[in-house]
Amino acid sequence: MKHLYTAGEAQRWRRRASLVLFVSLGAVAAALTTDIVLCTRVSTGNAQQLLLWVIALFTLAGWAAILLLWFVYVPAKAQAEHIGGMLAEEPQLLEGVLTIHRESFHIPRSVTVRKATLVTVEGEKSLHISAALARQLPAGGGKLRLMTVRRFITGFEVIA
Repeated sequence: MKHLYTAGEAQRWRRRASLVLFVSLGAVAAALTTDIVLCTRVSTGNAQQLLLWVIALFTLAGWAAILLLWFVYVPAKAQAEHIGGMLAEEPQLLEGVLTIHRESFHIPRSVTVRKATLVTVEGEKSLHISAALARQLPAGGGKLRLMTVRRFITGFEVIA
């Protein structure tokens, strides 16, 4: 059985989120410190020029922090929490022929997923697979044994 979620992967995403948070806060702190130093150097002759430098520096640091937090920290934290949630619960085993659909959607404050349909002897079951992990599943529609948690595919094994 190939497991799609591991504790090491969750830890890697947590470390990435922590590092980006540290870098974002560090950039803002460095800009603030630099601005304070610049403000101690103000005289009547250079006030206008230093004002522009202080505003530009802190604006750039603020936007850099916002972009890092929005595009790197939030997705990394969501991925780490998603993986942790998948590992915390008991998986259910299902067997059948899997079809992964092309369209994907983003779960608010979580991960981007793709829908999948598993045809079993009991009928069709609607499942989800993380969009980042969908390419690891075999393409071809063979019979699979799946591990699922909360309708998310967490592992698979090719049966026939």
